[in-house]
Amino acid sequence: MNLNFTNTYSQQKYTDWFRNYFLPNDFENLSEEITPDFKTRYINKIRLLGQCESLDLSVYEITHRSEHDPRVSLSKETFRLMANLLVKNALVLFVSENSQNYRLSLTTLEFKVDNGKITKQFSNPRRYSFYLGPDCKAYTPSQCLIKKGRVKNFEDLLQRFSVEVVNKEFYNAIAVLFTELVGGERKVGSKKVNMPGIMKLPNLPCDEYNHQKYQEFAVRIIGRLVFCWFLKKKSSTSGIPLIDDAYLSSQSVENNYYHTVLEHLFFQVLNTPMDERANFLADYFKHTPFLNGGLFEPHEDDFYKPDRSFVSRHLNTLKVPDEWFKKLFEVFETYNFTIDENTTIDIELSIDPEMLGRIFENLLAEINPETGETARKATGSYYTPRPIVEYMVDESLKQYLKTQTGINEDRLTPLLSYSEEIELTAEEKNKTIEALEKIKVLDPACGSGAFPMGMLQKMLLILQRVDPRAEYSLQKVLLDIKDPTVRQFMKEKLTGQQELWDYTRKLSLIQNAIYGVDIQPIAVEISKLRFFLSLIVDEQVNDNEKNRGIHALPNLEFKFVAANSLIGLPEKKQTLEEATDETINKLKTLREDYFTSYGHWKKRIEDDYQKLQNEMADTVTSWGSTETMSFKLT
Repeated sequence: MNLNFTNTYSQQKYTDWFRNYFLPNDFENLSEEITPDFKTRYINKIRLLGQCESLDLSVYEITHRSEHDPRVSLSKETFRLMANLLVKNALVLFVSENSQNYRLSLTTLEFKVDNGKITKQFSNPRRYSFYLGPDCKAYTPSQCLIKKGRVKNFEDLLQRFSVEVVNKEFYNAIAVLFTELVGGERKVGSKKVNMPGIMKLPNLPCDEYNHQKYQEFAVRIIGRLVFCWFLKKKSSTSGIPLIDDAYLSSQSVENNYYHTVLEHLFFQVLNTPMDERANFLADYFKHTPFLNGGLFEPHEDDFYKPDRSFVSRHLNTLKVPDEWFKKLFEVFETYNFTIDENTTIDIELSIDPEMLGRIFENLLAEINPETGETARKATGSYYTPRPIVEYMVDESLKQYLKTQTGINEDRLTPLLSYSEEIELTAEEKNKTIEALEKIKVLDPACGSGAFPMGMLQKMLLILQRVDPRAEYSLQKVLLDIKDPTVRQFMKEKLTGQQELWDYTRKLSLIQNAIYGVDIQPIAVEISKLRFFLSLIVDEQVNDNEKNRGIHALPNLEFKFVAANSLIGLPEKKQTLEEATDETINKLKTLREDYFTSYGHWKKRIEDDYQKLQNEMADTVTSWGSTETMSFKLT
């Protein structure tokens, strides 16, 4: 009898399944409590459940405190345990004390050899996990772990825990629905199918000339819905998510769904403080907080023109069939989603925020039927695999820190590792913090934000190791907030709350260090969505606080910009441009204030910024030259 992965955890059922259905016949049941020789923060109990000699594999049950324990921290404790026991491959059942959900993980590492002897030092740690239990979607684990029968060898076991298989299946399902919506040719199974397209945009016939407009609109819809689906996975301690199934599920789709639900959610709810929403929206979307950040501000290509009753004027000219949304949500409901970005050492076999990038970079690289050229060739859209991104990130940071701090490269390498212990003096740690305070990271072709996100994750790791109490980040965030009311609110919210330390670290790094440019506006939008998610994952949802305890997201319009980075700015003509220096400095100040603004304050900054730009435009027009830096800033 095989397992039902949506049931609650049972040690007996798992040991029976390992022995009779999943692992090779030489698997031996054991029951031995393990006491680690180091102090653990998250792990409470460890039990050896069995061993399989042919796979060089041990099986453990690890009980930890909470389902919300940081995944990477829990992984690091597990790797240390394996190193102490000289176990290089393990299946681990992670069972939390406060949840019926649990994880089944394949954990691996490589030991270092010194003079022919294996040491307890290790490298290349990896943890691949299935999220299981009553809240899981069992399709993927059932396909990978049950349908394929017994494990044949260790390579087969690794393939069962491959995130690439999950990502490929999910993307292929989305790609078919994308083509069904916008039209075009798509390979479905072994056949090529030509789909006519079922979406209708106002005053834009679905022909070859407007095909890109249809594609971009469809990618925006899919990207926004994937983002909102991630928000469904963020809940308060009482289990209430940021977005309800009542209006975002296959069961909720009806009655011209795009206009009656999604336009309100996108353009009137997520962008509007809860106490300023129209009455019918305030009640229907009562659990969805205000997020800010220009998150879903409509632009011209969204065709959003509501009347005074918030009814779309394009009700009959913008058509996205309800049946299409049902099929899309049924795909979403087949897979587990995790709001955490996977790292190279901790990979959950679920859909993580990186999938936003994969969807964008692959869908916009579709074949253009009228020219035979790919969008990938035309725009330079290429998906960069995670290991390549991490290598680029590590080497960039290593060389920067080496130059700025004078610390030897061999001593910096462990600082960038999730597994190795660091041996830096207090002075070297301070130098590292000072270097990160000055760093500027610019990706001139950021795509969906893979490199900037990789830099954020690694700089966060460094700060966690050299500034464990987040003293630098807390101080920096509060200093950067100019509005005294917002600063006091953030001070009360952040000070002393360890759960929000990573939030403050990220906020400081995003504001002061990270920039991205891409020639495609939609790439910029996807990058911003990923950075918004990276902040939301570290929020603490509290149903009793204003806006459910969620901080207004920062505005990233000055952080990720749509432009052609191959076209440089002209050299500054000092004699002319001294006249605009003061105005430019004022623009810089407004840009900094804009980052954390929202509501009426945000609107006032936007108006002041536009006014200063207009004043500068009047000045530079009299110069008779467009080849000045000041002209470009207008």
